[in-house]
Amino acid sequence: NCCEAADPDAIRWNDLKYSFLEICLRQLCTFAVTCGLVGLSAYVLTLTRITVSTTSFSIILSATNSLIPMIVRILVSYEKHRREGAMQASLYVKITLFRWMNAVIVTWLITPLLVTLGENSMDLISTINATMLSEMLVAPMLRYVDVVSFLDRHVFAPRAKTEEQMLSRFRGGWYNLSERFTDLTKVLLLCIFYSPFYPFIYFLGAATLFLQYWMDKFLLLRSWKRAPTVGADTPRFSRRYFSTAAIVIGVIGAGYAYARSPFTFLCACGKDRECNLTSSTTFTDVTVLNGDLIDVETASGDYYFCEQKSIGFPPTDKVQEYSLQWMTSEQERLTKIFGVFCVVVVAIYGVYALFRPLIHFTLSLVTGVYEPQGTDQRKDFSSGVGIESFGYIPSLEVAGFHFPFLACNIDDIDVRLIKWKDPNHKEENARQYDEHNLIYDVSKERRDAVFSRVKHYPPAWCSNTE
Repeated sequence: NCCEAADPDAIRWNDLKYSFLEICLRQLCTFAVTCGLVGLSAYVLTLTRITVSTTSFSIILSATNSLIPMIVRILVSYEKHRREGAMQASLYVKITLFRWMNAVIVTWLITPLLVTLGENSMDLISTINATMLSEMLVAPMLRYVDVVSFLDRHVFAPRAKTEEQMLSRFRGGWYNLSERFTDLTKVLLLCIFYSPFYPFIYFLGAATLFLQYWMDKFLLLRSWKRAPTVGADTPRFSRRYFSTAAIVIGVIGAGYAYARSPFTFLCACGKDRECNLTSSTTFTDVTVLNGDLIDVETASGDYYFCEQKSIGFPPTDKVQEYSLQWMTSEQERLTKIFGVFCVVVVAIYGVYALFRPLIHFTLSLVTGVYEPQGTDQRKDFSSGVGIESFGYIPSLEVAGFHFPFLACNIDDIDVRLIKWKDPNHKEENARQYDEHNLIYDVSKERRDAVFSRVKHYPPAWCSNTE
């Protein structure tokens, strides 16, 4: 079975020696640590929202969402991946898990049902509003400030002991394509999940994505350093699994929102249900969720407690017991339609994102399943050497050096197949890469035993005759 080759920049040459089992074990360890960080962050956010304020909660949420990519990058550095796209996917999964749990799931779980639609600062609507404004303003500003790059340029660079160390501090800020996609899916999930409570969130989401787009474009062109070429793997991975998952989770959340309305834990006593309550009952010194003491007088009509929170899947009108019915007839009809729709959406996602790739993998074991994408541009590989065609030249990235180290003999190739060039050398042959080639750190007698020899067999019409 054949598949499309990765870009030469996307090959992680130093990780090719690790077995598949070791790669999986390392990823399992880092995923467990990520889950622990998610739990710790959820605990801190819960304490902040309950004991401090909603504003502090939203600021800490944006700060942790901005810091988590750096923490996850340290974790993923322990992993081993044969392709850059696989590393990007690992980063994507861990950052998305952290951000989705913090921004959406944790906020939803720690909010009592009775404060879902209130107007106080601790209520869900106020929390969502503060979270979206923080994502719109605080998160882009944190990326613009880029504390790490600021310290590199203004603190560590002036104190560097060599010119090489000093120049390495001016490479620009780190960014990752998978990390930027997680911001997109997070805003998408926030909008769809909370839109039944707060329809205005769609306008806030559009404004957030607009500001983040222009901030990222400015930083990409002026501040961030160049990232490895990974092709379309990350966008395809995001679109297939996470963008669609955000829509599915949002639809399910909306279904539960309509089923639990009006979020009061009260069922009205009607003509079919006699509660035998005294309508003139008055309650004094009632402690509400924020700790205040108030007096409560009964409204017109009688009510009794009914459970509106413990609803199974799918969220339909059937969750009501005969004696615990809080939905109106219109709400029952809408909830029934929404419940069926939730089941259909989950089934479609399961087939599209999970079952279809499994079938594809199974078929790939016995037959060819590769289908080329795009159109044939009638271009030979050799006609684009040095422009859009580059070779798979084994090399190692080492921190503190501006250029990769070559790890092979390149005497028998066209040097234009190497994607980078040292501007300090004017030669157009293999000699310009001598100081960047590791073979010269080994004696001449042992080179052939330690390093491979890369060869290039171009057709006669395009061979380099210089």
